[in-house]
Amino acid sequence: MSDYKMPIIEPTIDYTKVPPINQKRTVSFINHFITHTVTFLNKFALCCEERLFEFENKLQKLEASLEILESRLSSIPGLEQEHCKESNNVNKNDTSKLEEVEVRNVDEPDNSEVDSKDEETKVQSAAKDPRYEKYLKMLHVGVPKQAVKLKMEQEGLDTSVLE
Repeated sequence: MSDYKMPIIEPTIDYTKVPPINQKRTVSFINHFITHTVTFLNKFALCCEERLFEFENKLQKLEASLEILESRLSSIPGLEQEHCKESNNVNKNDTSKLEEVEVRNVDEPDNSEVDSKDEETKVQSAAKDPRYEKYLKMLHVGVPKQAVKLKMEQEGLDTSVLE
C-alpha cells in the first residue's frame, strides 16, 4: 500500500482528513473494468451465435435427410398395397370400436355421444384421406411417431388422427 502512496486507513482515523484517491487512477480502473466486461460480453455473444449457427446447420441437415427418407419411402411400390390392406383393417377395427362406443353411450348424455362419433368419423375419414396416407405409411415402415407428428404439424394437419 505504501508503494502507491496511499495512507493506511484505520477505524480511528478521521475520514475527512484522508486525501481522496487520484481521479486519473479511478477513471483508469473504471475504464479497465468496462473494457474487460465489454470484451467478455462480446466473446460470449460470439460463442452463443456460433453454437446457434451450428445447431441450425444440424437441424437443416436433419430436415434434408428426413425429406430424402420420405422420398425413398414414397418410391417403394409395395408399401402402397400393404398400406391399403392395413387401412382396410384399420377401418374394420374403427367400425367395431364405433359400435362399442355406441353401445356404451346409450347410458351417457347426448353431447358425449356426438363428440365420440365425430372423433370416430374423423379417424375414418383421415384414414381414407390422401393427405394422411403418407404419414400412415411412414408409421407402418417404422418412422418414430413423434417425427411423423412433427412433420404433420409443419404441413398444418391434425396430429390427433395418429392417436
